[in-house]
Parts: sequence; C-alpha cells; structure tokens
Amino acid sequence: MSHAAFSSKEFQRLGEIMYEARSLHRTDGVWQLVSAMQRVVPYEFSGCGAVDLLRGVDPSLGHSTYPREFCQLYMGQGLAADPAVHGLITSGQTVTSSADQPSSHEPKEITSLKLDFGIKTCLSAGVRGANGSCSYFAFSNFDAKQADKLRLLLDILTPHFHLSYMRCSSSWKPQRPVQQVAVLSKREEEILRWVAAGKTNWEISVILNVSLNTIKFHLKNVFQKIGVENRWSAIAYWQTGEQHRTMPSSPPSDDRLPASSSNKPD
Repeated sequence: MSHAAFSSKEFQRLGEIMYEARSLHRTDGVWQLVSAMQRVVPYEFSGCGAVDLLRGVDPSLGHSTYPREFCQLYMGQGLAADPAVHGLITSGQTVTSSADQPSSHEPKEITSLKLDFGIKTCLSAGVRGANGSCSYFAFSNFDAKQADKLRLLLDILTPHFHLSYMRCSSSWKPQRPVQQVAVLSKREEEILRWVAAGKTNWEISVILNVSLNTIKFHLKNVFQKIGVENRWSAIAYWQTGEQHRTMPSSPPSDDRLPASSSNKPD
C-alpha cells in the first residue's frame, strides 16, 4: 500500500481541480487542469489523448509537451504497448496504470526511443469510457521518490479528466443515461458526498452513526451500480451525472467527530 499523502493545502487543490473539471467545455481547459498537477508533483513532460478500442486502439493525441518527433514515433509504434493502454485492452478495469506492470515488460524498442529523447521516469494512466472510447494520460521526468504520490494523484483525478476530455471532444457524445445516477439511494448519495469531502470510511461511519462494515457495503454496491472499481472513479462519475452538474452542497450533518469517538476501531 502506498504511503503517499497530501497536505491539507494540496487536498484542497485537488478538490478545486475536480470541481473545475465538471464545468469545462473546451479541451484546452482540460489540459490546463492536467498542467495544474505540477503544483502537487512537478514533472517535465505530459500528454493526453483518446483511444478507440473498437477500432483497434486508433489513438489520437490531444495535448502534449513531449518533443514532437517523439510523439509521432510513439503514437505510431508505442502507444498500444504502453502499459496503461495495454491494460485497457487486456483487462476489464475502469482505470489502469503503468505502475501495475513491471518496466521489464516494456519492448526494447520503446525503451530505446525514450532514452533517445531524454524520457526517464514515466507514469501513465488509462480510463475506460463508454462504447470503447477511452482516454490516456502520461507524465515523465518527475522525481522517482514522488512516484507513489503521482500514482495516487492520477487515481483520484484521471476519472474527472476523462469525463471532461470526452465531453469536450466534438467527436464524442455522452452515452450514459441519467437513470444510472438516479438508481443510487439517498443513503448512497449521502455517503458519496462525504467521500467527495475527503472523509475516510471510518469517519463516515461515525458521522452517520453506522458500522464501518455498513459503509463498505454501501460503497461496494455503488461501485457495482455505476461500473467502477474505486471511490475516486465513483465520485467522478456521480458528480458528472445530469442530476449533479453543480457542486453538491455540504451534507447537513455536523462535520466534527463526537468526543466519545476519539479511538478508532482496529
């Protein structure tokens, strides 16, 4: 398990990025949000684009700060072999990461290409969309000691970036019906609001005065209903639903934990 953590200021910035992502209507706005990640984990190169799995990957480049020649070569020969994109092709996961595949599995030609253009540390993420429409996000030349933190950052933000990028791309039309959001119960929506506010499962259980296992059970049901694997993807898809176009108001419950709950359960 990663030991990466965010300061309160960094976590606030993440919330601002997620909020801004839901109101974007231009792809260059998505790129500005991707670039804002540098304030949390600095890097030299980044890029994002789309992948159509129904057309055998059929990649397109959205924005990039990588050298132009590198992009041309990588898009033609290397993107399908990128661990994050390969994960989208071979697994059923909603969000994939190059961190899940050992670098030794990378083709030698790709490794040489990166070395030729000064590409050192790399981390990429892929997000599965409706009807084979996926997106990918890549980052390079960051401090290797920050890799866990960047991975956590991508886990949180790429579902939001994906929805914004696809919505802003003229060739993409939303396919998810509003009913997928409406099937959530009031309790499930309340729990998601607290998750979006940064509360842990244990904190939510104390606030709602239910057991920790009950919270976990609710979240597992939510993941199954909207077809995601983790809390960050659930927040992104739920907040982007037609019934949640605006920032949800804070839950009415008192955010402070009761004094009697100072000791966390094992």
